[in-house]
Amino acid sequence: MEPPTKKQKFNRLISTLTIANNPHPLNVKPSGNQYIVDDNELILKRKNLLGSFWVLPNDLILKIISYIDDIQTLINLSQTSRIFYALLYDEEKWKQIYIKNAEKFDNLSWLGSWKQTVTRITNPANLKLPNNLLCCDEIYRPYQCSQINYEEIFINVLKEEELNSLDCNSSVASGGIPRFYEDNFGVEEFEKYVDTPFILKSKDSKRWPNWTFESLLKRFPDVKFRQESCLWDLTKYSQYLKSNKDECPLYLFDCSSEAMKTLRKEYTTPKIFDTDIFKLFQDYRPDHAWLIMGSKRSGSTFHKDPNSTSAWNVSIQGRKLWIMLPPTTTPPGVSTDDDESEVTSPISIAEWVISGFYNDSTRLDDVKIGISFPGECMYVPSGWWHSVINIDDSIAITQNFVPPIKLSQVLNFLKNKPNQISGFTLNDVKNLISQVKLDISLNYEVDLNEDCGELTVNLPIFEILQKLLVDNGQNELLNDALLKVTKLEAKQHCNDSGKSKKWENLTENTGFSFGFDIE
Repeated sequence: MEPPTKKQKFNRLISTLTIANNPHPLNVKPSGNQYIVDDNELILKRKNLLGSFWVLPNDLILKIISYIDDIQTLINLSQTSRIFYALLYDEEKWKQIYIKNAEKFDNLSWLGSWKQTVTRITNPANLKLPNNLLCCDEIYRPYQCSQINYEEIFINVLKEEELNSLDCNSSVASGGIPRFYEDNFGVEEFEKYVDTPFILKSKDSKRWPNWTFESLLKRFPDVKFRQESCLWDLTKYSQYLKSNKDECPLYLFDCSSEAMKTLRKEYTTPKIFDTDIFKLFQDYRPDHAWLIMGSKRSGSTFHKDPNSTSAWNVSIQGRKLWIMLPPTTTPPGVSTDDDESEVTSPISIAEWVISGFYNDSTRLDDVKIGISFPGECMYVPSGWWHSVINIDDSIAITQNFVPPIKLSQVLNFLKNKPNQISGFTLNDVKNLISQVKLDISLNYEVDLNEDCGELTVNLPIFEILQKLLVDNGQNELLNDALLKVTKLEAKQHCNDSGKSKKWENLTENTGFSFGFDIE
């Protein structure tokens, strides 16, 4: 079969009807079932099992439980009745207890779930409830999300992308992501596609490292890696990957371990991505190269890469589903304020898919959806929203960078969103100021090693980068970028009609207008 042409449009919709139909192991039901319960015997049983708590809604009971941190108290409470046992089934509660007491548990083996690992109970009871005795979305929903099979529900997307991957072709179906051979894709081609996602393939089967979970575990069994809120060695993380019940499995995202220092020497950046303006920061640049590992079902919710940088991401093992939207299109299910300093995505990836937001995104004209297969390199343009779902157990490497052609967007970000800059410490900035001999004094009374993204102070990264460009003979590039920044600022302060947004808001909200009486 020939690759799809640009005029074709594949249907990327999925059916959500059969996704969340696995019965809960304790027979907990969705909250909606409580409205069809008229069994007096069942109501009496609930009163007996909950005691004085029976008058409270389930979400309020769970709120009360959330304030209990003592492990033995929680175990005792779970043993008072089948309903309390079920209410304490949710993994997130036990995960938070683990994190608060990480030093106590980190040296203990993983036992298949957060609850079992914390309580050290290896043979938990399977106390099934009578039908509709407990109807509680807070317990039912996470379990359903933990059972999602992405390979099954995205089967049509996978088939389409397998065809696309057989032959590099820029004329993909509407909403698809084009592929190019790395050897035939130079700087001129990159500049044509710099504002849209694309995938690089290589004809060399040895272009990227042949790492596997087994080989990395053999090489670095005792090395500590960062997995979101945890810092585990690879031995324990491997135990977790083989057996967990999480709605959102922990994602290893590591840039500074001893292993990563070795692994970074085992691959080379694609040439078109190697010219990187942020290299000017040298030893003081933000972290930019990561090893990523995760089980199937793991991934990242919608986000934009930090400091308006672009990124490339290579799948070493496993397939990744990408949903990508341009900077001006907020993804369905995501909310943000005007300057995007606050981004809210209150649901997990699985619930985002199950709730229909994925299908909503497929109907957007500017959405890009694709799969990166092992050995393929995804390019993520500056400012693009993207969410990634691991179809399989996955290993990847990724780097953030600033190509010269995107300098204006980065300077605009650094100048006009200084409170959103991240990755620099106050100590880094002080050293940079001294290095470039800027006449700026920083007298903040804060932790010198705290990430500026966590501080309430704005640091002069914009001024430092300008000076670094001048000192390295990039005056022409800088002047051209600053001219574009001026135009971007003018555009950002006006609406489509060219009128000031502030003036529009003033007249719209107050009803104010000038009145002229003409005789």
